[in-house]
Amino acid sequence: MGTCVFTDFLCTEGKRMLEFRFEATKFEESWSRKALESFYEEGWIEKVLYRVKGGKEATVYCCQADPETGYDLVAAKIYRHRGLRSMKNYESYREGRFVTTDKRKLRAIKNKSRYGKQSMDSAWIDSEFTFFQTFFRAGADIPEPIAAGPHSMLMDFVGDREAAAPTLHEVRLDTSDAWPLFDRIIENVATFLAYNLIHGDLSAFNILYWEGDFRVIDFPQAISPPENPNAFQSLVRDVERVCQYFEKLGVRESYFDIAEDLWNRYLTRSL
Repeated sequence: MGTCVFTDFLCTEGKRMLEFRFEATKFEESWSRKALESFYEEGWIEKVLYRVKGGKEATVYCCQADPETGYDLVAAKIYRHRGLRSMKNYESYREGRFVTTDKRKLRAIKNKSRYGKQSMDSAWIDSEFTFFQTFFRAGADIPEPIAAGPHSMLMDFVGDREAAAPTLHEVRLDTSDAWPLFDRIIENVATFLAYNLIHGDLSAFNILYWEGDFRVIDFPQAISPPENPNAFQSLVRDVERVCQYFEKLGVRESYFDIAEDLWNRYLTRSL
């Protein structure tokens, strides 16, 4: 095997490689290339255009999609190695969250072996991708999920070639737009509950706003209420953060009353 030298995104063996259109550190490019190479080889993406943002559990990139896919731009979410993630209260979110039905993987995860830790990472990604698929089919306002790999997932991109859509907390909304938007976001919370799930980290920081519309993102902390004793508190916190944002726009509602009503409507019978 020859050694690849990155020159005009070709290696010395003449094999085309995924092109990066922005300056990245050697570590970032190496890790990103490893995470995205399968998407490139399968014909999903052609090049990585720019880094959108780095978060507590993943980094998101804007990628040029292969024209044959029917997409123009796609978002590639690359998850950090488990040891490098800074997500708080990781264990509390694991409780009541789908992991895997594979008995060998479950045993390895329980024993905390090296294979178990690797299985937990891939299962964590699979879970978020499954949540996206479920909610998208249910008509929720989320980016369309496209494909998933061992370390990453692809979604329809919200934004353009110049910049990604801002999050809601970065936008100055007209007060006339506040109530309809607030109602739709609460409707999305209800949709999640109808499928027995709670976002777990909902706020204006993970709701994208683009051309008068919005998309809810980031489900790595989503939980299933029947198995998680902190489920109601998580729901209350999600609704409270949404209400706090819209209160300054004239929307004054009791977050606890909304959360309690949703809980009683969608979950009381199943618990």
